[in-house]
Amino acid sequence: MPAEFDVHSDSLPSGTFVVRVSGDLDLATAPRLEEACAAREARSRLVIDLEACTFMDSSGIRVLTTQASTLAGEGGRLELVVIDPGIARVLEITGLTPLATLHSSLDAVS
Repeated sequence: MPAEFDVHSDSLPSGTFVVRVSGDLDLATAPRLEEACAAREARSRLVIDLEACTFMDSSGIRVLTTQASTLAGEGGRLELVVIDPGIARVLEITGLTPLATLHSSLDAVS
């Protein structure tokens, strides 16, 4: 049984916008991540915390790639918190790692 999906956002004391994802990020749940990312407004720094993400398919990759591209066009950069080696490998294979900064924990985000 897939893990229950949840997404919520907040800001770090530095003003960095953070979106936290838990559960399976797939075709059914990717639109919720898109909505959460859209709430960042004009902030050029977006951190997506995938620490509690248990699975990601191509729909999740599409959302991350779109966010990375949008941020790059605005002079910003997507940052991802990834601890699952399987998800990190998917990001590497799909070519997303050059477009985003990877962190091993949210505490590592400066």
